[in-house]
Amino acid sequence: MMQVSKRAWSQGAVSLWLKDAGCASYFIAAIISALLCLIATGIEDLLALMIMFTIICMYSAIAWQSIRMQATEWQSLVVGYRKHVMFQGKVFIVFSNLISLLSIIIAGNINLLATLTLANLIGLIIWFLNRSFSHLFTSVCYFSFFIATLVCVLIEKLPVWLIPVNIIAYIAIALLHNHFSSAYVWRPDSLSNYRNGLQSGWSPIPSGFLSNYGSSINKGLFPLSYFVGSGLSQYLILLTLLCFVGVVANLFYSITEQVIFVLTLCIFAIVTLSLWSKVQKQNSWELLFTLPIYNTSYSAKIALSHSVLKLAALVALLCFSTAAALTVANKELLLVNALSYSLACAAGLLLSFAIGNICKNINLLSVLLCLSFGLNMGLATYMFDHGDSLSKLTMMGIYTFVMAAINRLTVRYL
Repeated sequence: MMQVSKRAWSQGAVSLWLKDAGCASYFIAAIISALLCLIATGIEDLLALMIMFTIICMYSAIAWQSIRMQATEWQSLVVGYRKHVMFQGKVFIVFSNLISLLSIIIAGNINLLATLTLANLIGLIIWFLNRSFSHLFTSVCYFSFFIATLVCVLIEKLPVWLIPVNIIAYIAIALLHNHFSSAYVWRPDSLSNYRNGLQSGWSPIPSGFLSNYGSSINKGLFPLSYFVGSGLSQYLILLTLLCFVGVVANLFYSITEQVIFVLTLCIFAIVTLSLWSKVQKQNSWELLFTLPIYNTSYSAKIALSHSVLKLAALVALLCFSTAAALTVANKELLLVNALSYSLACAAGLLLSFAIGNICKNINLLSVLLCLSFGLNMGLATYMFDHGDSLSKLTMMGIYTFVMAAINRLTVRYL
């Protein structure tokens, strides 16, 4: 048994939270969104979303560390390891809460306190469930992000009475958490869950779901589907179903802005998951080069850029069809808005893949993808609301063409 040694609370933080690729994707996103909270103090809706995103991402990073403890035996081999890691996580949670609280004070809106307490409640549920059940990480995290997004989009101001209700829920969880199950205990299936999560980006879609219906899509998008897997066709099919449901629901309830926001969010979340899967399989290029359909490695890379262009075209077509159908019920919007929006989504997809072509460091890639995620979301939403002129449509067409050219040029760096 190793002897307990005195160590600073921050010792090993870089390796634990930034060099672990899975944890870094949530941790870096939480830090960036926490800083954006201070910038978005004048925009109430955006600030509520940033607070939710900051807190839930930070708790997701702690949940990731909890799963890694279940997948390895470090906590048994190194005295005080679990206590040390969890203390760091709690410090980061306090830091993100203080930043969020400061942004709320600057904004001067007490209703945002209800948003902050609700975000912490959702985060606690993520943490406490995943420290005992590693297989729940995917479903719990994505369901939590989905619910948090819907709350921010559909409810303008959370009522103040939610603050004491959330605090009571904290106390209940703190008192009863030992009765849930044994926490941080090594389990045989935890290692396989951890490895599968790393390779798939913790995709929320089961591997066999809708797989029989997407073979033609995967063939058409080869070799991109070679790296992403069957999840690529699953994402597109589910996205199409989501658009159909949104358009039908908009006929009865005026939810045009909500449908567009959720659609845009899902598109760039899918792009991020696809890039994550592609990065995890970078070492599989050698197998792809051996196929007789490619003469050189560069021809395989060119084929990959073509498949990304096809994906961008499919996304643009889906976005235009959905936005055009939504504008039928909203007379203030024109088809020019729908076309500008679809080009913005396609250009955002191409920009993200160009970043994935150039960037090799997973931590830097996580930072750049978070920044491009926000940029693409903001630009696409703006074009749907304000892209009603031919000049803006022309600018979006040029931007999309430039992104397509950059994507083609940067494949040589793969």
